[in-house]
Amino acid sequence: MTVRVELPENCAPAQVRAIADRLVYSVEGITGIEVTISPPALSVTHDGWPDDDEVGQVVRELADEALSARVSEPKVVRRHEPASSRPPWPDRDGFARARPLLHRAFDALFLELARGAGATERQLPALIDLRVMERCRYVDLFPQNAYLVDELAHHRPHLARLRDGTTTVDDLRRSSPYMLNPALCFHVYDEYADTALDGLSVVTAAGGCFRHEAPWRLDAFRLPSFTMREIVFLGGKAEVEDIRNTLLDQVWRLYLDLGLHGRVETATDPFYYVEDSAIRQHQLLAKVKYELVGHRPGGGQSAIVSFNNVRDSLCRQFGIRDAAGRTAHSGCVAFGVDRWVELTLESFGPHPRDWPEAIGKHCPS
Repeated sequence: MTVRVELPENCAPAQVRAIADRLVYSVEGITGIEVTISPPALSVTHDGWPDDDEVGQVVRELADEALSARVSEPKVVRRHEPASSRPPWPDRDGFARARPLLHRAFDALFLELARGAGATERQLPALIDLRVMERCRYVDLFPQNAYLVDELAHHRPHLARLRDGTTTVDDLRRSSPYMLNPALCFHVYDEYADTALDGLSVVTAAGGCFRHEAPWRLDAFRLPSFTMREIVFLGGKAEVEDIRNTLLDQVWRLYLDLGLHGRVETATDPFYYVEDSAIRQHQLLAKVKYELVGHRPGGGQSAIVSFNNVRDSLCRQFGIRDAAGRTAHSGCVAFGVDRWVELTLESFGPHPRDWPEAIGKHCPS
């Protein structure tokens, strides 16, 4: 079923897209959203539950909230577009065999960048304590993406009932004190919590991250479970901005050397509540976050790396200070390894001989 919901005529393009983004996480049963900018409207495909009236009501509520908040368009700061469009790689046979090779090659490339920035490595778990996430208010700000973890009590009679079929997992499950990593950097903030830094600290780690996504949006570029390589840096205001900009320059040069197309633009984190629009607006205007958005050869686009300078916000929440006792600044560069892999496969195919030299040197012959 599809319902078209007209939006107020004074909805700016950024507001229309913001309404669509929030609708994705506001109604179960949606299977597609088509955005129309002029006249502003959303065409929402759903499975019949909820009904058209309820979908329309939620859209109108989101529109009222969006119009009450200031929303700006991202600013593109770098761009590299192809001279002409071309289809993606036509033969996908061999992609599954090629993915592990590319995955290791890209992580090696990103690890080189991290080491060049003076990073030390960490091995991080897939679970993070909820007390850490409460300290930075992650679930308050991004509830739509949180994957919480259940557990079964170590209670022999209950486990016996589960074994003999007289009860179910749903009857016995309880919330654990953990959640799955939405990002790796929070482990680093917890490591440095309530300490004073001795100069710039740079840490890198690769590992699994997990974000709850609407099922109909999932594809090779948007996964509920994916690998991130992060470079996290903590220190003084100027040195944090310098390392963020240096890594942005290095990654953009690497991207061009690989023969890929896309742009770098200002961006925001996916805040869910309209009350947080001021934070979103600040992120855009203060250039807290840049994203490298990859252009897929068959059409479509996807952010594949973010460059973040969160100033002193997270260090304040975690009690991290500089050598002079002031709240430290911090940031991170986060690579979506799987997305780099898929963009390369769509652009060059599954055969190592066809991959750019920068990748090939990290692949076994």
